[in-house]
Amino acid sequence: MRRFSSHLKESRKMQKGRTVSQSRLLPCLISLLALLSVAAGPPVQRDGSRSPLRLYPHQVSSIRQAAQWPVVQAQSALVADVDTNQVLMAKQADVPRPMASTTKIMTALLALERGDLDRVATVPAAALAVGGSSMYLQAGETLTVEDLLYGLLLVSANDAAVTIALDIAGSEDAFVALMNRRASELGLTQTHFMNAHGLDAPGHYASARDLYQLTVSALRYPVFARIVATVNHNAGGYALTNINELLTLDAHADGVKTGTTDEAGECLIGSVNQDGHRTIVVILGSTQRYADANDLLAHYRSFYGWMTLSVPDSALNRARDRAGEWRFLTTGPASTVFIPRWQRPWVQPLRERLLDDNDQAGAPAGVVHFLQGDQDLGTQPLLWGAY
Repeated sequence: MRRFSSHLKESRKMQKGRTVSQSRLLPCLISLLALLSVAAGPPVQRDGSRSPLRLYPHQVSSIRQAAQWPVVQAQSALVADVDTNQVLMAKQADVPRPMASTTKIMTALLALERGDLDRVATVPAAALAVGGSSMYLQAGETLTVEDLLYGLLLVSANDAAVTIALDIAGSEDAFVALMNRRASELGLTQTHFMNAHGLDAPGHYASARDLYQLTVSALRYPVFARIVATVNHNAGGYALTNINELLTLDAHADGVKTGTTDEAGECLIGSVNQDGHRTIVVILGSTQRYADANDLLAHYRSFYGWMTLSVPDSALNRARDRAGEWRFLTTGPASTVFIPRWQRPWVQPLRERLLDDNDQAGAPAGVVHFLQGDQDLGTQPLLWGAY
C-alpha cells in the first residue's frame, strides 16, 4: 500500500507539472498563431485582382519604431511633410509660446505681399533704438526692400524689421495690426504679435503648428525661399552671413529662421529639401535647437520618405496584341507617393484590363495601379511599344 500511495503521489505531481507547463505554453501558442496569421506571405504582382494588406512581424516592429520619435529638449516641436501637409510628429505643438525672431517670417511675408522689392526705403531713427541683433543701419540711409529682407532673414536684424514696418504702415503699431490681421486670415489661432522683430513682450506668442503654417505661406514666394537658403550675401553694401547654422550642418537644409530671447529660449524653423520634397521642423523653447532638429530629421529620414511608383520589368510590361504577338509595353510618367519606409516592400502593382482597340506603337494600352491593401496610392500609364 505504501508503494502504491507513493506512485499515486508521484503521478499526481507529474500531472500537475504537465498542467503548469501547458498553462505556460498556451499563451505562446496563441502568440505564434497570431503572428502566423499576420505573416501570410509577401505581395505578388497581379493583373486584375486585389488582395488585402498583410504584414510580417518585423514590419509591425518597424511601425512601432517609426512612432517612437526621439525625446527632444524643446518645449514644443513639430515635424511635417510640406507637399502632403502631413504632420508626422507634434510635441505641445498647439501651445502658444514666445517665438523670438521667428516673428520676422510674418514681417517678411507682409513685405512680400504689400511692398515692391525694388522700392527704396529710408531708415528711420526709431529703427536704431530697438537694440538686439542688427545690420547696424544708419538713420537716413536708403536701401531697397529686398536688401532689408536679406538683413531681416540672414542676420535677424531688428533695425531692418522696424524700417520695413514703418515703410509699409507708417508706424510699428499700424504694422503690428496688419500682422495680427494676416495671422487671423491664415487661421493662426494661437498667434498674436506685439512687434515686428520678436523681442520679448507680453502678449507676443505663437504655437509651433501656427509657425509651420506661416512658414509654408512664406515659402510660396520664390524670393523668400531664395533668401532664407542663402549663406552669404552683400545687401546694400552690408556683408551678411546667415546665422542659421542648420544650413551648414545639414547638406539638404535650405532655411528658414532662428530666434533667441531670454523668455523664448532657442527657437528654430528648419527646412530640408530632398529630391524636390520639403520637410519642415519647428523647435520652440530649447537649449539645443540644432541637436533637437538633427535628431528629429534623422528619425524622419530613417522611417519616412517619398517613393517613385514605377512599373517593374515583369509580366506587367508585356502583353499580346490583337494579332496574338507578344509586345513590350512602355510606361508614361511615374508618380510619387509619401509613404513610411516599412510599407515600401508591400506596394503591389495591379494592371487594369488592357486596351486593345488601338495597338499601334504609342497608343494607350492601359494603366497600372499601385496598391497598399485596398488603398490606391497612384498610377502609371502603359503604352503599346514598337512591333
